[in-house]
Amino acid sequence: MVINLDLKDRKILEQLEIDSRQSNSKIAKKVGLSKDAVAYRIKNLENKKLVLGYYSVLNITKLGYQSYKLMITLQDTNSKIEEEIISYLKKERLIGWIVSCDGYYNLLMVVWVKNYFEFEEFLKKFLKKYSKFIKERDILILTENHASRKRYLFPKKENVSDVYYSNEPKMNLDEKDLKIITFLANDARKPLYEIGDSLRLTPEAVSNRIKRLRKDNVIQAFRPIIDTSLLGYQYYNILFRLKKFSNIEKIFSYFRQNPNIIYFVKYIGEFDLGIDLEVENTEKLRQTLQEIKDLFYTDVESYSSVLISKMHKISYYPEL
Repeated sequence: MVINLDLKDRKILEQLEIDSRQSNSKIAKKVGLSKDAVAYRIKNLENKKLVLGYYSVLNITKLGYQSYKLMITLQDTNSKIEEEIISYLKKERLIGWIVSCDGYYNLLMVVWVKNYFEFEEFLKKFLKKYSKFIKERDILILTENHASRKRYLFPKKENVSDVYYSNEPKMNLDEKDLKIITFLANDARKPLYEIGDSLRLTPEAVSNRIKRLRKDNVIQAFRPIIDTSLLGYQYYNILFRLKKFSNIEKIFSYFRQNPNIIYFVKYIGEFDLGIDLEVENTEKLRQTLQEIKDLFYTDVESYSSVLISKMHKISYYPEL
């Protein structure tokens, strides 16, 4: 069933996309409603499972982590076996993102580790348990990750922007900062007083630490988890192999300008670039891919796409 949002709901959703930690009072002033009306509408979006939670976009390189993408093609499985594999992976603390998909690959996941030895240990443990169900596995190293807002959902024109991480030196953070990040990673709207009670800090002290973490670009954004399939959109992950590398910045500029592209990344491995794309239908997908081919036919050698059917987990910080 497709959910139809009125203008006020869209404006509230937009404000949550801009900054999920905004208070209901601030959102109310921006959308022209009372604080209680905003609280009611947000709760209604959550009850409808359109908003599944709130997470923090983190610069994981500043936290000392590297990103690996593992892509799996399954064999000899049924629903029960696939559910078991997904359940196992969801509980694995190093996995920050995992989805089921239709196409050449059946599972995609991002693994955040401190070094390649840690990734090797994770992979060996996983394969020891489930290798008989794996037909193909490919690994990519993420070297640059850009996250954009879902601008296509909102009618208002805005300046194009994205947050991203690349190869940056690790920051030395104290234990309280790391615990604040742990709280906010999977609950971006967690109240200051609850965080403060756990850390024996005042709400003001917690607020000041969060502001500093944002200024230092450790915490990059606070965003809602939106199930856009309930709004009638399809979610695709597309991987590109390049034959020329001199125009990557121009390609990224196009990705940045396209409101339907919510992530674009750079890889080392079998593929060189990737995007996450949310569109109304397969025709819109074809149009976008054709436009990319027309604009960058001298750069792009080939591409592979999968339809993401369900997201099982998103978390920018490994659970401690």
